[in-house]
Amino acid sequence: MSNPFQDNADLLERFSPGVSAHAESSYRAVFPDLADHVIQSIYGFAYRRPQIELKTRQLLTLTILVTMGGCEAQLDFQFKAALNLGLTPEEIREVFIQVAVLAGNARATNAARQFHNILKQQDEKKTEPL
Repeated sequence: MSNPFQDNADLLERFSPGVSAHAESSYRAVFPDLADHVIQSIYGFAYRRPQIELKTRQLLTLTILVTMGGCEAQLDFQFKAALNLGLTPEEIREVFIQVAVLAGNARATNAARQFHNILKQQDEKKTEPL
């Protein structure tokens, strides 16, 4: 039987280096059928479609999660993934503008604060002594 985590490891690793094995052992352990379905739907189907470039698809993902609200864990992963995929902080911040105008200021400012904290953590890691 196919294993979506292994089948999509190439893409998962682009999103977050080292995540494939960790996600399989932790996320898949909770409910294997659901985890397999989610990973296959997202990384085996949606993100592999050639009609929209990967960075654009990632911006759409961020916009949807920010608009939905209550997706902090997913946003944490997807903000970091967006940076790993080569999106700039400025490009990601434009998501907050669109959400504020079309879906509401509270969702946009909450997500902007969360993204700011991620950038701050990344800066702190860069300046930690080895």
